[in-house]
Amino acid sequence: MWERFKKAGFFVSVLAILVFILKVIFKGGHFASTIYRLFD
Repeated sequence: MWERFKKAGFFVSVLAILVFILKVIFKGGHFASTIYRLFD
């Protein structure tokens, strides 16, 4: 049971980090352009 809780907590924290990054990107357009350049 604890393993399931650990896995769920891990995914929740990863999702929270992704949402935070997306918020930052949408707040500042220049962040988005730099990231696009990194992936080019």
